[in-house]
Order: sequence, then structure tokens, then C-alpha cells
Amino acid sequence: DAPFMAKVLRKKGIKPDLIISSTALRALDFAKIIAEELDYSRKKIIATKDLYMADERKMLEILRSADDSLNTVFIIGHNPYITEFANSLCNHNLDNIPTSGIFCMEFHVKKWNEINPGTGKFVSFDYPKKF
Repeated sequence: DAPFMAKVLRKKGIKPDLIISSTALRALDFAKIIAEELDYSRKKIIATKDLYMADERKMLEILRSADDSLNTVFIIGHNPYITEFANSLCNHNLDNIPTSGIFCMEFHVKKWNEINPGTGKFVSFDYPKKF
């Protein structure tokens, strides 16, 4: 499903300035497929063990550490934590972000470290079974 979901992102014109992924094999493979489809250098993917079993606090810390020159950051993590994180950031009530699911939100902040729970605005949620 990853190549298909990467094409969904391409059709929407969503491209990353930064991809941060868990080092877990499946997550990193997904990151590489997304990167290839969206013309993002696989060498620029930041793979971190910190996203494996990361709670909401840790994911927020990782997101806040992004360089302020970047506009679009992809975080590729694991459930249930990634779903809880997405819900927290934009006060959404999603049960589950499935494998290869893509949850998009936007923030109206000048610096990544200004992001807090509830500051995100839901944009879209796509997943393989939706299509």
C-alpha cells in the first residue's frame, strides 16, 4: 500500500521538507518509498530509535526540534502512539491511523517549538481502504 499512498500525496501536491522515521524496518521502508515517490533524497531521512514506542511527549519534542526554515515535516511512527499524537495536536477523535495511513494537519506558527497540543488544524486523513 505504501507506493499507492505515496502517489496520493503526490497528487495532492504534498511534499516533505523533512522526513523523520522510526528505525523499525516497516516504518523505515515506508519512509523510503514515500521519499522516492516524492523526489526526496532517501539519504536525508532522519531515522531515530526515539520514535519507536515514543509517547506523545517524545513525539512533540521531536517535532519541535525541526529547523524553523522547514515548512512540511513527515513523522513516521507506530500505533497507538502516532494516533494519540495526531488526535492531541488537532483535537481530533480518530480511532486508529492504519498501516500506510496519512494524517495531515497544519499549524499557524512561526516556529516549530510553538506547537502544542490543540494548535494543529486537521487537513486530511487518507488510508488504503478509503480508496
